[in-house]
Amino acid sequence: MKSAVINRLESLLLASKHGASLARSLPDQAGRPGVSTGLPGLDAALGGGWRLGEISEIVGARATGRTSVLVQTMAAATARGDIVGLVDAWDRFDPVSAAAAGVDLTRVLWIRGATLTVELARPAVLQQAVHRAVRAFDLIIRAGLFGIVVLDLAGAPARALQALPFTTWMRLAHANEGRQTAGLLLGEIAVGRSARGACLELDASPRWTGTSPQSRRFDGFKLGGKIKIDLSVHRWAIKGSGNRVIG
Repeated sequence: MKSAVINRLESLLLASKHGASLARSLPDQAGRPGVSTGLPGLDAALGGGWRLGEISEIVGARATGRTSVLVQTMAAATARGDIVGLVDAWDRFDPVSAAAAGVDLTRVLWIRGATLTVELARPAVLQQAVHRAVRAFDLIIRAGLFGIVVLDLAGAPARALQALPFTTWMRLAHANEGRQTAGLLLGEIAVGRSARGACLELDASPRWTGTSPQSRRFDGFKLGGKIKIDLSVHRWAIKGSGNRVIG
């Protein structure tokens, strides 16, 4: 049975006046092979950015920079005039930090899931929340009005993700095929199970300054990771020091 929120979202996205107003606000995207991540080095490693018409993934443990990459992507998207759809399964998105990083929140459709303590919630409740988030992501993808659509399932228990039918990810990939939209999945582990799109697996190592134990100081994190594209693997890293990690 659909929730009231999903029913409301579906009616809004299908309403002709709402769709027309959003469509007019989008730039001409014809011929764009991908959309920028907001990080030039990552764009180069991805061959031009996140692929349009495909579902890519940003995965990594907490504090590896996955939220930082997402926020940079959102900032780049809103700066070029795109509309971003964000399905936040556990209501953890921080709009204050995002705005400070350059995200234009007036161009973000933020779908907030239930505020749950994932570690304490009942399995049935978690499963229902995951299903609703996936359904909302599907609806926004099919609307065809967004430059970037994100499904943030970070923190979801593995059992809740494994309970989803294998066809879930095939259906989402098929829904976005041929569209001028880049779909992104955010989480701890890769779940898309598809050779289409890119999978960015992040890791982070601490960076220190000083030449002696007495002068040694923490200087942020060195961000990097492994990128899988069309079954090939590439390494990627952010050069420079003092990178601030949001999450």
